[in-house]
Amino acid sequence: MFTLNACDDGDFDIETFNFSDVSTNQCNSGVSGFFIYKINNVEVLLVQIPESNFINEITTPGTPRPVNIGGANKVIYRIYDGTLTTGDICNTIPPATPVVTEEWNALAGTIEIVTTVNKTVNETLNSSIITGYTHNIILRNVNFQKGNGKEQLFESLTFGNYITSATPPANFEGFAVKNCSTDYNFLYKISGTQALTFAVDATLFQNEVTPVDSPRKALIDDTNQVELRYYSDNINDAFACTSPPLSYPVLDQKWVSEDGVTNVSGMIEVTTTEEYLIPTDNQSPLVGYRQKVTLKKVTMLSNGVTFKLGDVYEYGEFVTPL
Repeated sequence: MFTLNACDDGDFDIETFNFSDVSTNQCNSGVSGFFIYKINNVEVLLVQIPESNFINEITTPGTPRPVNIGGANKVIYRIYDGTLTTGDICNTIPPATPVVTEEWNALAGTIEIVTTVNKTVNETLNSSIITGYTHNIILRNVNFQKGNGKEQLFESLTFGNYITSATPPANFEGFAVKNCSTDYNFLYKISGTQALTFAVDATLFQNEVTPVDSPRKALIDDTNQVELRYYSDNINDAFACTSPPLSYPVLDQKWVSEDGVTNVSGMIEVTTTEEYLIPTDNQSPLVGYRQKVTLKKVTMLSNGVTFKLGDVYEYGEFVTPL
């Protein structure tokens, strides 16, 4: 769990300093701000650093995200005179009991954060979604000042994991496919703060019925790109079609489709059928052509993280007029 550098001649019970089997909790109080902590019976280990250090982006292997201890970045170890609960730690006004009997404050050292991604996979659809990120925290060369004024150095102390959640893609099923002009080279669907956009070669959308089982085909590439965009607030049609983009709402995340490989991945299919004034009556006036857009085996990418839309993803349908 940790390596102890014996620079302290005081007594120290190693067996009591064990937080490896307990979960990580968080507080965000108005007085103390954001911090994470672990409780082990009468002991608590706290790490207080800005929440912004837990970025939902994976770290490069062998290159953790470092945070220097000192100033507002704190690591604290406490012993209480009774068993602790999460309420005891997060209360703005500390309870009368239990009472802190000993406190160690880290004077220096480094907090190392290694971030990995958590996914849920649907084996049937061959799709996946990002559910969150795991931030593994190790304290390096942490020098504690003990309550008796002496110091204790830990070369390596494993704090454990802190998990942050990720907003999954909206369910765009049933949402209308819209376009910003009659060129049909930019399609989009909106759901609250999210947009699923499709910059596409408009020649895929012809007013000509496609043969059965023979759709028009293309690959995801520099021309044909799908993007999943997350914004800081709800967006509307005017926002989606304004160029250059408006400054608010702010673009928080952008996932871009990976280039396709013929008959393997990143495939686009468009099926065209006739659209009549009365959809169920082929004798009624012809008003246009219905373009059905299907994406196959498309993978979305952002900051080195990927997720799959699935073997077959129905982007949606729209009608091109006569």
